[in-house]
Amino acid sequence: NESGLAIASRVYGRHRTLSRLFVLLGVSPEVASEDACKVEHDLSEETFRCIQEYLKKMLEEQEEKKEG
Repeated sequence: NESGLAIASRVYGRHRTLSRLFVLLGVSPEVASEDACKVEHDLSEETFRCIQEYLKKMLEEQEEKKEG
């Protein structure tokens, strides 16, 4: 069984990832955090994994553009 600390850590990681995605999409940080709270518990592992991969790719592309 997953411990309470492990569950909290997983949920917090989901929250951070979703908030970052929403901000990247143009949502204000405050609203992004609120919306992440609403959806972080109900996403399937598959959907969340795809979001993580997409966000990683987008952030890498942003870094490449900055480096020029």
